[in-house]
Amino acid sequence: MLAQSTDTNVTVSGTILVDVFSQSVGNAVPARTTTSETRMEDNSSDLIFGVRENLGNGLAAVGRLNFKPNYPTGAFAPNGESYVGLDSKDWGSLGAGRYSLHYFKTPEDAYFLGGSYRTSPSSLIDFAGGGRVAIANATRTGNVLKYTSPNWNGLQTVVAYSFSPAGSQALSADGKYGNTARTGRAWNLNPTYTAANWMVGYSFWDSRADAPSAVYDPNVQGLGNVGGNVGIYAVPAAGTSAIGQLVTADQRSDSLYGFYTWSGWKFGAMWNRSKLTAAATGAGLASVGTELSNRTAWSIPLRYTVGPNNFMATYTKAQDDSATPVQDGAKQVALTYAYSLSKRTYLALTWAKLTNDGSGAYTPYVSTASVNGNLAPGESARSIVFGMRHNF
Repeated sequence: MLAQSTDTNVTVSGTILVDVFSQSVGNAVPARTTTSETRMEDNSSDLIFGVRENLGNGLAAVGRLNFKPNYPTGAFAPNGESYVGLDSKDWGSLGAGRYSLHYFKTPEDAYFLGGSYRTSPSSLIDFAGGGRVAIANATRTGNVLKYTSPNWNGLQTVVAYSFSPAGSQALSADGKYGNTARTGRAWNLNPTYTAANWMVGYSFWDSRADAPSAVYDPNVQGLGNVGGNVGIYAVPAAGTSAIGQLVTADQRSDSLYGFYTWSGWKFGAMWNRSKLTAAATGAGLASVGTELSNRTAWSIPLRYTVGPNNFMATYTKAQDDSATPVQDGAKQVALTYAYSLSKRTYLALTWAKLTNDGSGAYTPYVSTASVNGNLAPGESARSIVFGMRHNF
């Protein structure tokens, strides 16, 4: 048995985020028999084990294992940001594992002060195809090699590559004799510059799924070629296993974001353009290479802090998709008051309303969903959330 090095440091940290969430649905479709509910939710709590071993000459071995406990349900899984790698003071860090890439970039503070992720700008910013498809998974991406540069007087760059962004890398299937399905991959480039009271960043995402497939079914959400009219949304239905073209479409997304702080105020801005391109086709569907979605979205978050009191307001807008003939944009307004009980503990109360256009299906953010399909086209959601956050 090897003795533990005195140069090895192991840490335990995390967050506990639980709230009472009440939501009512407006402009409900006939199939929705229940239009409101109140429940307790976990807001992506963390239990993080970190390790760092000094290897000498400014080089260290690092590792992180991030469990995501869910307090209401009792679920407990290591599906947070987890990796192993090397870190150098002079050369930066290189790691392999599961990372947060491209998503949740809006400089909005409500979530980090006890607010709910369901009312975050990500509900619109991180989804395209009329709100039906997550960009960059809208959660952690697996199978990633990630390089983070040193911080050069505020300038830092992340370059990441995923061997299979949509799921596990199936080596036996990819390498099987006679296999004609393409392999997936994703790139992320994310430079940022941070000064004393302002920050600006850019994030680029380009991905394609493993073995893309598409099946046309009038009961499946997606883009069909109905009567020669490419871009008509099919009606979503629960309980079906078939998929439309949107789910495995190629993705291209660009984000610009930043903030400025002054005398208790924080002014933020976020702009995103996301495109989906058909990677597979079938009977009744658009041809491969057809642009299925071209959506621009933006968000303006504001915060004013005085003593332990934090007042926040965010307006987010997903423009009507230029690749479709239907009205499928959305807007969201969120107001949050957060009280700092200490430097680590917060209470927060949020009111938010998400309003879809007639064919938009954006939904209050669900970090574990690959397809954001909880609201039917044209429905709206009004949310009231009271939550508590503790960092340790």
